[in-house]
Order: sequence, then C-alpha cells, then structure tokens
Amino acid sequence: MYLLFGDEPYLVNQYKSELISSLTNAGDTMNFTAYNADSFDMNSVTSDALTMPFLAEHRVVLVQDSGIFDLSDPDFLEILKQMPDTNVIIFCEQKVNKTKKAYKHTAKNELATCLEFNTPNMDTLTKWVLSILSEDGVKVRATVPDKFFDAYGVDKNMYLLKNEATKLHDYCMEKGTITDEDVDLLCINSIEDKIFDMCRNISEKKSAQAISLYNDLCAIKTPPMNIISLIARQYNLLAQVKQMLDDGMRVKDISSAMNMKDFSTQQLIKICRNYTMREILHAIDMCYDMRSSIMNGSLTDKNAAEQLIVRLLT
Repeated sequence: MYLLFGDEPYLVNQYKSELISSLTNAGDTMNFTAYNADSFDMNSVTSDALTMPFLAEHRVVLVQDSGIFDLSDPDFLEILKQMPDTNVIIFCEQKVNKTKKAYKHTAKNELATCLEFNTPNMDTLTKWVLSILSEDGVKVRATVPDKFFDAYGVDKNMYLLKNEATKLHDYCMEKGTITDEDVDLLCINSIEDKIFDMCRNISEKKSAQAISLYNDLCAIKTPPMNIISLIARQYNLLAQVKQMLDDGMRVKDISSAMNMKDFSTQQLIKICRNYTMREILHAIDMCYDMRSSIMNGSLTDKNAAEQLIVRLLT
C-alpha cells in the first residue's frame, strides 16, 4: 500500500501517475479500479484489493480523498495481511492527521509506504523550471529565473509554474533564446502579486494606487471573499517576517525559513518597516472580522472587501 499526501498536489499527482503507469497496462480496466470521495466504499475497496489480477502482473486500486487518514480507526489495514503480493492500493489524500492511529499504524506497517510531498525549496524549484525552459536546446539568460519567479509573488504553485514555463519555452523555441523581455511579455502578474502590491501601497498610505489595484482585481472578476482571504494571508506573512526581524534573524535566514527568494523577503521587510507588530495583528483581526460579517449576513462580500481596504488605509 502507498499513501501519497502533502501540500504540493502537483508532486502527489505526478508520483501517482508514475506508479499507475509502472504497475498497469494502458487501457486495462479489468485490473485497475479508482475510487474518489463520492464513490469510496471500504467494502468495495477490500473486495478489489483481495481479487487476483486477471492475465496481468498486478491489480491496482486507487483511492482518492477517502478521509480515512483523518480518523482514529486503523482497522482497514487488516486487508494488507490478506492481499496477494500482486496487488497494490494507492491512497492519495488531502487530509492526513499524523496524530491519529490510522496514519501512525500505516507508517509502522512493513507492507505500507507513506510519502509526503511538500513544495520544494527555491533552489530545487529554480532548477526544475530551468530544465523546462531549456528543453530542446533553448538558451536561457542568467537573469530569467529570478524574473520568472518574481512574476508570481511569494506563493509558488507548481502547476502554475509548469504551465507558464512551458508557455515561455514554446514561445521562444523558434528563436532559441529566452530573455527578460520574453518574461515581461508572457508572464503576467498573478492575483497574489496584485494583492502584494496593494498591501504595499496600503502600508505607504497610497490610497489611490491601492484602490486602483482593488478595481483591477474586480475587473478580472476576483471574488471579494478571495481578496479578503489573500489580504489576510499577506498580513500573516508580514507578521511572520516581522517576528523574525525582531528576533534578529538575517535576510538569508528569513528567506530559508519562509522558502522565498531574498528579493521577495526584502520586499516584505520594506512593508514591515511601515508597521508595528501590533498594527499587523490588528490588520489580521480586521480581515477575520470582515469575513465574519459576510458569514453572518451583516455585510455583502463586496462591501466587506471595500470597507476592509478603507479601514487599512486609515
């Protein structure tokens, strides 16, 4: 049995696909069964797991988002003792609680393998993106990786990075070289980056610029609740950086702890200098107050987002 989980779904899905490709033949629906959150049934999974493969080397059962690793019942592991050596169960889970018996017993079981996939550090991400950009002999200017990552703020999503890196590679393949200008042309700023710029303008009390960025987000139909959540996330990042600064940590150490480039860390530090820790925590409280106002119906999501920005500017 394999348990695949972690905060980087790209890697979870990549490893899942490689396992299935290695263990099954393409198009063999006789020896491969998949369950999701809606179709999951432990009795059916058990039946499939105990059935010998038909004219094949393996039988594979894929279970996604069952939720059983967020529970304290490890009894399902009993089927491992009865399974034929030819059979494999793959669990891909979003919710895994390492304090519960289901996970603890799985981690200790010699017939099971638990693999956690978290977002790689910046050095690894940079090498990975470079490998995509430089396929087919395309040359990449030395400044391109930093420019590429700066286009997507501090939150790195590997699906997004792969799509954008592939798009950039394909666009430049004919001319054979990728430059900073190509990144500027193709890699538009993400929503998170606009939120970062808005929070920076708010910290500098540049109301016109902050409101203009908010209007840009509305123009691309960003839900107001998402805007509030992303602002809250940004101030939570500021609180972490502010605390590390107060503890005397250096930029390099903060970057390592936050899994960010030094450039991004320095940008956050600039914003932190405009606030006390108390002011940052108050901003976070305001975000949660606005979310509560939406949930209890006292404000519409649009009014809550607009009031939040006005209150942060004052």
